[in-house]
Amino acid sequence: MYLTVVSQHDTLFLVNEQSMGLNIRRLRQHANLTVTALSEKAGMTKSTLSKIETGQVSAPISTLLRIAEALEVTISEFFVEEETNPPFVLTRKGKGRLTTRNGSQWGYAYESLALEMKYKIGEPFLLTIKPGEPKGKFQHGGQEFIYMLSGRMIFTVGEHVMQLNPGDSLYFDPTRVHTTQVLGKQPARFICVFMQDRPKQHRKESPS
Repeated sequence: MYLTVVSQHDTLFLVNEQSMGLNIRRLRQHANLTVTALSEKAGMTKSTLSKIETGQVSAPISTLLRIAEALEVTISEFFVEEETNPPFVLTRKGKGRLTTRNGSQWGYAYESLALEMKYKIGEPFLLTIKPGEPKGKFQHGGQEFIYMLSGRMIFTVGEHVMQLNPGDSLYFDPTRVHTTQVLGKQPARFICVFMQDRPKQHRKESPS
């Protein structure tokens, strides 16, 4: 399985699930956590985490967020191989990186707007959900903010059902189950910022 990363310069990057899984395993070992301990902290089964670490499954963003929260890192660290952490990330219009998770449950397109900066509290994405794609159902830690750019969608937080239109914004608690579903024939495009507690910036290398 592959996580396909496409820049708007038409340059194609392929990061396979095995590489991402190895990064998660490395971060887990640096945190001195066993698979059992991390799976419990992340609220998933040991079997699921093991399959993610070995690249056997493609996890949705909400699952990766739970793992990142448990490790006190950002999900950028699952993908970025460079050791440097830049002082800023400037993303020009139409030049963000589009990540499409092949084989994930919903297949939504997440365009990362600050992938290169590892140590950050907010994880900004431009999301595009096409008409006809299945209703998404998510639950994870931290906080979340979305701002609608175009299209319409039904968004629920717990028992609350809302219709979001262009220009609408929503700040909510993502520990409550939340869902997304496109309305009409136009794709829904919106900025989504996942916010976590401040991640660790320094770690000691664990012995091999």
